Amino acid sequence: MPSTSTEIRTIALVGLGGIGTHILRALLAVPSPTNPKVVILTRPESSKPLPQDLSASSSLQIIHVDYNNVQALIDVFKTNYVDIVLSTLARGGLKAQFTLADAAKASGTVQLFVPSEWGSATEGAKERGEKSLFGAKDEFAEYLKSIQLPYTRIYTGFFLSNLPRIVGIDVNDCVNLIGKGETPFSTTSQADIGGFTAHVLTTLPLSSPLLVNQSLRIEGDRLTFLDLARIFDKPIVSLPKGELVPGKNEDERHFRTFLQSEAEEGGASLGWNRLAGREEEGLARNANGLWEGHVWEKVQKNED
Repeated sequence: MPSTSTEIRTIALVGLGGIGTHILRALLAVPSPTNPKVVILTRPESSKPLPQDLSASSSLQIIHVDYNNVQALIDVFKTNYVDIVLSTLARGGLKAQFTLADAAKASGTVQLFVPSEWGSATEGAKERGEKSLFGAKDEFAEYLKSIQLPYTRIYTGFFLSNLPRIVGIDVNDCVNLIGKGETPFSTTSQADIGGFTAHVLTTLPLSSPLLVNQSLRIEGDRLTFLDLARIFDKPIVSLPKGELVPGKNEDERHFRTFLQSEAEEGGASLGWNRLAGREEEGLARNANGLWEGHVWEKVQKNED
C-alpha cells in the first residue's frame, strides 16, 4: 500500500473545459485533512462561467492571466505558493504549456506538473515522428524532462461519455465504423478520471516515486466498437474506405475518424506500447490500484 501524505497543497488548475470541470469537482470533494487549495487559471478573454454546482464555492479563486506571459505566471505561482500545475488545455491550447512549464520551473514553488494527456498513451509518438495530437503531447513531456521539472502523465483511454459520438450515434443513431471494430480499446468515465486525479495528487507525497516522472494508466472498462453496438443495441454501418465518421461539422468528422483509426490500429488500448507498436501485458490499468477499493464505472446501455 503506498504511503500517504496529510500535507495540504495548492493546485493551479489550468483550463476549465471538458475534463477540467470533472477534476475540479473531485478536488473540491476531497475531505480534510488533505483537501487542497485550488486556484483556477484562465485566459483574460475567457468568460466561461463555472458550473452552477461549483459557482457557490467560497474556496475557489479564479485568476485571469496571459498564458504567454512568463513573469505574470511566475507571480501567480509564487503569490499562491502553488505546488502542482495541472493542465487540462485542449488541442488548440497545448502550446501554452511550454510557457506554463517555464514559469513553474522558475517559480521555486511548483513541485509537480501534470500535463494535458487525458486520452491514449502518447509515449514514443515524438520518436516515431508522429505529427499528430499525440506527437505534440509527447514533445511537451520531453520538454519537461529537458528542464528537469517533475511531471505525472495520466492516461485514461477514451472518455466513456464520448463513445456514442466517436461512432456517430448522435448523428444517425447507428454505430458507424471505418474498420472491423474488433480491436479492444480503453475507456474511463470522466467522474472516475477526476476522482483518481484528485486522490493521487492529494494523498501521495509529491516526492513519491509513484508520481514523479511517472505515466499512470487507468482503465475503467475495455471493449470493442462491436461490443459497443451490442451494448447500446444499435445497428452497425460499415463505412466505405475514405469516408469520414458522421459528425456535425468537418472538424468533428475528421477528429472522430482519427480516433477510430487509432483504435483500429491498437493505439487506443492503454496496453499499447506506441514505440514498439504492440500490446504489452501489464501496461493497461497499471495505476488503477493506486485508488484502492474504488469500483470503476463500466459502459452500460443508455436509458433514454
